[in-house]
This record gives sequence, C-alpha cells and structure tokens, in this order.
Amino acid sequence: MQQGLLPLGYAQSYELCDFVVANCNQMAFDLFHAALQGTTKDKFVCIYGDSGCGKTHLLQGMAKDYNLTYNTANQALTTNLWDWVYGDQQVLILDDAHKVEDDVWWFHLYNLVREQNKLLIISAINPPSLWPVSLSDWRSRLATFISAEMHNPDDDTLKRVLEKIWKDKGIVVDNAILEYLSRRIDRNFPAICQWAKKIDTLSAQQRKPITVSMLHHLFSA
Repeated sequence: MQQGLLPLGYAQSYELCDFVVANCNQMAFDLFHAALQGTTKDKFVCIYGDSGCGKTHLLQGMAKDYNLTYNTANQALTTNLWDWVYGDQQVLILDDAHKVEDDVWWFHLYNLVREQNKLLIISAINPPSLWPVSLSDWRSRLATFISAEMHNPDDDTLKRVLEKIWKDKGIVVDNAILEYLSRRIDRNFPAICQWAKKIDTLSAQQRKPITVSMLHHLFSA
C-alpha cells in the first residue's frame, strides 16, 4: 500500500487519547486513574521512572481529561505554597518532583495537603523511599506515598507508538518496517518521536514511501 506524502507537523501531543497503555506503564496508569476516581484512599501518589518513559504525557493527559492544573517543580517553587494548596483544586499534580530538593518545603506541602484532605500526585525519577532526605520528619512522611513505576517501552510498545504516529498522519507501514526499527531505536519516547520525524522528513524529501531499504540507508549513513 502506498503511503501519502503529507505535510508533517510534530507538535508533541500530551492528550490522554494519544497515550499508549502497555505492560510498561499499566500499573502506573491504573494507580493514577484509581486515585483520580477516588477508588483508592491514598492521598499521596508517586509515578516514577527514567526520563523519557512517558510520565509527563500521563500527568498532562490526566490533568486535561479531569480539568486539573498541571504543575512542574519550577512552577510550584515560584508559587505561594499556601495559595496553591488552599485553592479550588482538590487534586494537586506536580511533575519532576525530584527537582525540588528543599525538605522543609516538602514537609510543609505534605502537612497542608493532609490538613486539607486533598490528593497530591507527583512524578519523579526515583520512588520517594530512595530520595536523599536530611529532615527526619519528612523522611517518615515519604513512607506514606504509594508508588508505581513506569518502564521504558518494550518492543511491542515501541511498534504501537510508531504505528500510531504514522496512522494519525494517514500513513500505513507494514510490520517489516516496525520490526526493523524496533531493533535499532532507543527505548524512550522522545527517541521514538525523533526517529519518526527523521524518517518522515526523508520520505518527503525523496517523495517515496517508507521502505526497509530507505531505513537501511538512513541507519547506515
């Protein structure tokens, strides 16, 4: 089947409908969803995993679907802590939480969230139990976080992500192409998207559909 040569746009989507749920992230997805649905009594939730595993996509996608405010660590640090917690939002989302290294700040945030009976969902590289902490009171609070790990995509997930990227552009690729790429692309989502962009650009420049031969020349260059 011939692939259409379409104008290429690569604004990365963080919509939840574009998040590929698979074995590598199922546990984190389920925990996040359960917390937002109120089916878990836990008020402190951490989604952790290596950079590029999809944490930001999951947090932003859930925030949009549930009409919540998405915050990064830098945004939280430049916002009045009391205003943030005492605002209208019942769920506080904080991405890249590991970038906040102030134990006192965390201790106050934890106590305010608990006092207001709100839900705090964070993402980090490591689970809270492995955070370097000097304040003993804060260390004891970290034990109350329930955590779920997100892993980097496996072969099947990598293929599904590539297939979806191209399907959304009206491009159909056969399994041989996906199999070829699955043996050569780094296992993280930014790398997958960058390779898809590079392949699309080459296809458009040559005005030819994507083939294994084209990929072979690209990877051999």
